Amino acid sequence: MIGVQLAYAGELLPAGIVLGIVGVILIGLTIFWPHSSKPVVTARSPVETIALGPQGAAHEREMTGPVAVFARTISWPALVDPAAGELDDHERRRVIDGLGIVGDAWCAGILAKAFDEEEGELRVAAIESLGQSDGEIVAPTLERAYASYVVAERYAAVDGASRRGDVALLERALRDTDGTVALAAAYGLHRAKRDDLIDSNLAGRTDARANEIRRVLPILSGV
Repeated sequence: MIGVQLAYAGELLPAGIVLGIVGVILIGLTIFWPHSSKPVVTARSPVETIALGPQGAAHEREMTGPVAVFARTISWPALVDPAAGELDDHERRRVIDGLGIVGDAWCAGILAKAFDEEEGELRVAAIESLGQSDGEIVAPTLERAYASYVVAERYAAVDGASRRGDVALLERALRDTDGTVALAAAYGLHRAKRDDLIDSNLAGRTDARANEIRRVLPILSGV
């Protein structure tokens, strides 16, 4: 049995010697092969760099251009009282409502100025007060208000046109893309006794806005 093991070990000895020689060679290559301290680059792409500091900031301004900052100026309260000073939103709203109650041509001119300078709810309030006022400036200002992208502003303009019997603006608004604005225009035409314009504009229309006007307008007018 011992003799068989020795014979088997003798057969494995040459293979072991060969593997040992290969291992020594690989270790030697690892130790003595010249190395580079630079990282391996696998891909390259152009990259634009901007230097930090004042020069970098100047370069960035050249790339983006100057930034324009517009400050909103509210000057219309001085037309009511030159000594009014700066008023907050609540105070300006009270003045706008008061001008609408008086509603003469002088008030209309100030409200048109407020319409140009204000935004949001105060702009809508200026349109509403204009619709209750007299003066040559009212109609063209309501026309400009109706050209707004804001539904609330268009609705206020149509309401003002309804109060004034502005048939041209009401007929135009009858085709508005917003259902509430179109319905308000139809009601204004009904108040102006121009149901013929409503019928002619709705003739052949089967869209949702037209059907809503046909359904709701008789309820509003008490027919």
